Amino acid sequence: MKNAIAKTISVKVMIVTFNEPRMKPFDTPKFRGYLSAKYKDYHIIHNHIEGDRFRYAYPSIQFKVLQQKPTIIGIGEGIDVLKKVFMDIMQININGNVYNIDEKSIQLKSLPFGMTNQPVQYKFLLPWMALNQNNHRKYVELPWNEKRKFLEKILRGNLLSLSKGFKYTIPDFDNIHVQTGLKAVTRKFKNNKMICLVGKFLTNFLIPDYLGIGKQAARGFGTVIKVKDHKEKMGRIAEGN
Repeated sequence: MKNAIAKTISVKVMIVTFNEPRMKPFDTPKFRGYLSAKYKDYHIIHNHIEGDRFRYAYPSIQFKVLQQKPTIIGIGEGIDVLKKVFMDIMQININGNVYNIDEKSIQLKSLPFGMTNQPVQYKFLLPWMALNQNNHRKYVELPWNEKRKFLEKILRGNLLSLSKGFKYTIPDFDNIHVQTGLKAVTRKFKNNKMICLVGKFLTNFLIPDYLGIGKQAARGFGTVIKVKDHKEKMGRIAEGN
């Protein structure tokens, strides 16, 4: 860590929160689907361009349910889109049930982001979808002690993808450290059972609260928050803590 070249920047993050309807995290795709159909001209809401072609960039707009409240996070060009549609969203339709929006809030924050000299601890508020079709089989076949290293390598890659979303170049990627204390859980996604991860991790990288990392971040997966006043150093975290 002594030779690491740390550099943080200030980034803007917009948080839009609706007080109604009360929702569960598994309702997030329905919430996103309704607004994607309503604002189909804004490709960064539904992450598709030119028909069915998928936009592979880090999602500039992310839908999630936090404390039972429908929430939208915007970064980059997503902030401009949210500013345009915020006042227009007067109701949400979930499976044919129409909910009037009586109260909503919008916040624009400038937050530190990037490589730092000090370790920061985070926890996943919503499960992290780390695995895809290709690496799922490899993960399952690995012995327990190798699974942690495998996930830490993926998490480092996720930090690189997140950085690209902010047009931030990590000054010393080789010295980005990640240490995890995660456990596997099963979640249903598009009628398939997926292995996801929950728990905490340490890294010398500042991530704004409520941003998602990993696969399906646009649908809320991998949402993180800092763990305040933690006493851990850059040592191992007990499995599952």
